[in-house]
Amino acid sequence: MNYMNNKEETLLQLDEETIPIVKRISDRMPGGFFIYHADGDEELIFTNNALLRIFGCETLEEFKELTGYTFRGMVHPEDLDAVEKSIANQIVNSRYDLDYVEYRILKKDGSVRWVEDYGHFVHTQLYGDIFYVFIDDATERMKTRMEHLETVNNELGEVYARELQYRKAILHDALLFFEVNLTKDVLITKTLLNIDGVQEDDLYGLSEAEQIKTYSDYVKSKEASIDFNSITGYRQFFDAKRLIECCEQGEIEQTHDVWMTDALGRKRLCHYVFLLGKNKITGDIVALVVAKDITEQMERQKLLQSALRQAQAANIARDTFLVNMSHDIRTPLNAIIGYTELLKNRKSDPEKIDAYLDKIRVSSEQLLSILNESLEVTRMESGRVNLIESECDLGELFAEVKKSVLPIMKKKSIRFCIDSTGVEHFAVIADFIRIKEILMQLLDNAAKYMNPDGTIKLTIIETEIDMKGYKKYRFIVEDNGIGISEKFQEQLFDPFKRENNTTHSGVLGIGLGLTVVKNFVEMMEGDIAVESELGKGSKFTVSLLLKLQETGEKAQIRSADVVRKHRNSQNRRLLVVEDNEINCEIVEELLKDKGYLVETAANGRIALQTVENAKDDYFAAILMDIQMPEMDGYEATRAIRKLENPALAQIPIIALSANAFAEDYQKSIDAGMVAHFPKPINIDALHDLISHTLDGK
Repeated sequence: MNYMNNKEETLLQLDEETIPIVKRISDRMPGGFFIYHADGDEELIFTNNALLRIFGCETLEEFKELTGYTFRGMVHPEDLDAVEKSIANQIVNSRYDLDYVEYRILKKDGSVRWVEDYGHFVHTQLYGDIFYVFIDDATERMKTRMEHLETVNNELGEVYARELQYRKAILHDALLFFEVNLTKDVLITKTLLNIDGVQEDDLYGLSEAEQIKTYSDYVKSKEASIDFNSITGYRQFFDAKRLIECCEQGEIEQTHDVWMTDALGRKRLCHYVFLLGKNKITGDIVALVVAKDITEQMERQKLLQSALRQAQAANIARDTFLVNMSHDIRTPLNAIIGYTELLKNRKSDPEKIDAYLDKIRVSSEQLLSILNESLEVTRMESGRVNLIESECDLGELFAEVKKSVLPIMKKKSIRFCIDSTGVEHFAVIADFIRIKEILMQLLDNAAKYMNPDGTIKLTIIETEIDMKGYKKYRFIVEDNGIGISEKFQEQLFDPFKRENNTTHSGVLGIGLGLTVVKNFVEMMEGDIAVESELGKGSKFTVSLLLKLQETGEKAQIRSADVVRKHRNSQNRRLLVVEDNEINCEIVEELLKDKGYLVETAANGRIALQTVENAKDDYFAAILMDIQMPEMDGYEATRAIRKLENPALAQIPIIALSANAFAEDYQKSIDAGMVAHFPKPINIDALHDLISHTLDGK
């Protein structure tokens, strides 16, 4: 290869006398050194020992055999053409005839290594044009560089991927986007997207946009679809001079919302984003324009804002509830504690003792009512309430309701009656407990806010519907009490709401009773309505769709044949299973006062052993607590029901537990009990339940 064109001749004294000197110097070098002819086959003239080591050769003969003793033989065949072209270009353009190249070599053992080659082109009298070259193994450096380049490449890939994500994010749900040169008033690019199969330009009146070339024409073409009240703001925002000034001032992102009418006649809220920038070459101000339909988004925001306001109102109501709750809980507690202290000092005055005990009982019932309502609402909010539907008798339900509310009515001299003449079918399938609670809550509320000598009436009406096997029942509670204001009727069923708190009304309560009622009614897929007028009274109507029972004999309690042996009203022996000593003592003494013989067991395991060892007719019934150590009430009941002796296995078992929700009633029945009675104990009601269970009365 001719390197001398347009080059000044550089002479180097290289002959038989200088070669030995070069050898002595180069053999002490740590790196490789060689000299080769710049023309012809590029035959090598001289090599040092370090070069042989780089190629993995122990002798010069091995090196000659490996490379042919030519520069061409040293370079990896795949790199040779690129290396020689690079050297030639560098020498032609180098003032000092220097070159630098990197290439691969093949060692004697067949491995591939990278080398760095620093060459100098010179002319000698003896050898003509030559290169003398310093060479070194650069494999590790190349690996490091390649790893660095790989890292940089990965980083660039990540940057590119992020840029694509940003573009997708910016253009997500976009109606259209385009680029515009604001300085020259020219549309650079334009993309119109499809929405639900309809061209964007069809929806927004841009069918002529294909012929629009300038930004100002585009702005004018949109005005026809802009809401009249928004047109001034639209023109001001889209003004090119204003946008250019914003960019010059560093305000590179501009947004604007405008109401438009699409081709379907719908009012749509369009959100425009202008991303401004300056072309570094021309200095022109350009913008990327993105437009999105945010109508649904705005509607969602309104819903969220409404939900936030409701949540804030609920928080306020809850805070108010906590204040009232504290007051309404402390009031009966104060009465209980206060009258208990008075009892200690009035032991010789029977009349006052009776009066104090009555007031303690009333306060305890008020406290229990507050607790029950609070727990019921909490369970509803957590979604843990389910309907427990079974065969039930509405006549029995009305009788229980009447029996429960009569003491309240008599105390306030309220006239109360139940009219069920409008009912033909009393045997239905329903949640007996929850319907009873609905009616009790409504009647209790009516009594609370009723003046003495008032009237409360419960009317039940059955009506036909076009659904086989079902009837519609309306439960109507009417009173001539104080009534409810029209304004408060809108909030009547909201939790923690009361028209007047305890301080103003003189009636204890926390504003949850009607919330519980409404939730129960809705769970049964019914509805509740209220009509009321201040000073004249109120009327609550609960409508429920109930399934009728199929005709046929109803199953009797399994223990019916056994309990006939215990018909006597006195000397019935009961087994009370209770792990709490205080509760056990209370139940035992109350039952003894009613004439029962009572034995006790501290847990389900002891109860099971006691029953196993008893005679057939020894126990008339078992009162079973639920939560106990070693063996709970459910396990004990199931174990007793599995006893081989049928007389013992069929002893009536009544759950006596602080677990007082409808689900707890059902669990007791499922375990094999005949009834469930909640704590705290009303001994008269418990006595009636035991008598009904044993005597069927």
